[in-house]
Amino acid sequence: ALQIQTTSAFVPSSRIRASPATSTSPTTRNDIRRPLSTTSLSASPSDQDDDDTKKSSSLPSEVRRAFIASSLAALTYNAFTLGAPALGLFLPPGYERISPLQFIAALGDPDASSGNGAERWGLWPTDPGPQGLRLRDYERIMATESAERPSWLDSKDFFLDENAIIMPQPEFPMPPGKYLVTGARSTTTGLTIDAEGNWKLDEGKLFDVTHLPCRAARYRTTTTAEDSKAGSPMTVRKGDFPVMPGGIMPDVLGTNKEIYSVVFIIGKQSV
Repeated sequence: ALQIQTTSAFVPSSRIRASPATSTSPTTRNDIRRPLSTTSLSASPSDQDDDDTKKSSSLPSEVRRAFIASSLAALTYNAFTLGAPALGLFLPPGYERISPLQFIAALGDPDASSGNGAERWGLWPTDPGPQGLRLRDYERIMATESAERPSWLDSKDFFLDENAIIMPQPEFPMPPGKYLVTGARSTTTGLTIDAEGNWKLDEGKLFDVTHLPCRAARYRTTTTAEDSKAGSPMTVRKGDFPVMPGGIMPDVLGTNKEIYSVVFIIGKQSV
C-alpha cells in the first residue's frame, strides 16, 4: 500500500494563522492572475515559533476559512496520491499513472493555454517538503556551520513554499513529454512540452491546472544587496507567512522573485 507523507511542502499545514499581509480580506482569483513571473527588490523570516500554539484559540474568520481550504487541499492531495483505483477513477487511454505524485514549477500567464519558455519550468519528482528546512533550522545550521547542511541548499538562490519552508530546487529544465496534469480542482487535462520549450494544454488555462494552496517562489540574490545577510533566507519576514491559497508570495530583501504555479502530474503518455 502507498504511504501518505504527513510532512509536505505541498500538503498545506493545519497551523495556518493570519498574517498582516493577508488577514484583512479573503484571497480572490485576481491575486494569482497577476503576472506569475515578477521581479522585485524588497523585503520579506516565516515559520511559526512553537509557543505560537499557546496563543488564543479564537481565530479570525479568514483563518478559519483558510484552515478549511487547507484541509480540503490535503484530502485532495491524499486522494490523488492513493491513486485512481482507490477512487474508482481511471486515466485516459494512452497514459500511465505516475505515483507518487510529481509537481511542475511553471512560469507563464495564468490565462494562457499555450506558450513558450517551458525550458524555465522545473520538475519536483517527489514532494520537496520532507527535505525542506524551516527558517529556524536554517538559522541554526548557518550559525553553527553544521554538518547537517543539505547539499542542495544555496542561500543565494532558494525556493520558499507558502509556509516559508526552504525547498530543494526543482530539476531544470522540465523534460519534454505529454503529461496528464491537474490543479486538484475541476480540470484534468493533457499538457504537451516539446524540446524547444513550447507548451500546450489540451483544455483550459494554466490557472485551471494550478493548485492554489501550493505557493512557490524562487528568490535570487541581487548584486545591489548592501547587507551581507540580505538576499538570503536570513531576511525572510516571518510575519509574511503563511500565504493564503492563491495569494502572492512575499518579497525578500535583496532578491529578485519569480512566482511559480504548482501543477500536479498524475500521468504521463506511454511510449
